[in-house]
Amino acid sequence: MNLLQSLLYSRLAVALGLGISQALPPSLGYRIADLGAALVASRSRSAIVRAICVNQWVVRGENLTPQELRRIVRKVLRYHARNLYIYFHTINRPQEVLERVSFAPEFQALFDRLLQEGGPALFVTPHLSNFDLAGRALALRGLRFQVLSYPQPPGAYRWQNRLRRESGIDVTPISMSALQQARVRLQHGGVVLTGLDRPVSETRYLPRFFGRPAPLPVFHVRLALQLNLPIIVVACIGTGEGRYLVVSRPPVPMQPADTLEGALIQNAEAVLREVEILIRQVPDQWAMFYPVWPEVASVLPF
Repeated sequence: MNLLQSLLYSRLAVALGLGISQALPPSLGYRIADLGAALVASRSRSAIVRAICVNQWVVRGENLTPQELRRIVRKVLRYHARNLYIYFHTINRPQEVLERVSFAPEFQALFDRLLQEGGPALFVTPHLSNFDLAGRALALRGLRFQVLSYPQPPGAYRWQNRLRRESGIDVTPISMSALQQARVRLQHGGVVLTGLDRPVSETRYLPRFFGRPAPLPVFHVRLALQLNLPIIVVACIGTGEGRYLVVSRPPVPMQPADTLEGALIQNAEAVLREVEILIRQVPDQWAMFYPVWPEVASVLPF
């Protein structure tokens, strides 16, 4: 992690962002967010900008010009900065959260069933749009669930996890004990949610994602196989003017294979195909700032 990433992911950055966002109305908050995004985008050799370039290059077909790629980076960062402003600005405004986040019909039906009948339900989500705000909306509407988050989180992530817990979400950084807790919760009809598009540093599993092998987690697939549960992809999609829609894809049933490794890869790819559909709809809203395909950096047009 370079200096820019260290600063952006520090507890100080989160504290400043939270304080500024809560104090400023949208007319000023958006301007500050846009300025911050422009400053980050101007560091064209930074790890964050290069990661966005890698990920957007693959998602958009690997044929962008340098000018197109720079424009996309600015757009992704601007959108993300505004989402952060909205999330921090509404952290103590629950009614505004509920007004900003609505549910698509297919997810509303699933949500109502979970509230009335219970689970189990294993959700996975990509880092699309204002995913933290969507999680807060789920909790405010009465859904109790465990989030399996990034293991050994640095300072900023620990702060963000604290905000999530204050919203009523049970956040557990991934560990053997957290996975056991998730297993027990699911066995008792609970709900578990985790991200699936952040690359992991050490893995021997490389499921294909947008046509390329990617070092993405498969623990959610292992959990689903153990409990014979389908995996449901959910996501937050921005619809404009600071409003969002929670959507879901059809459940992905787990399929057997000759070996455990084959089952993990096969089912992970089936889930990732559902994620591809959502990201292709709104690629500008994919807020993944780590390179999912690091080998692509060497072929970027700048």
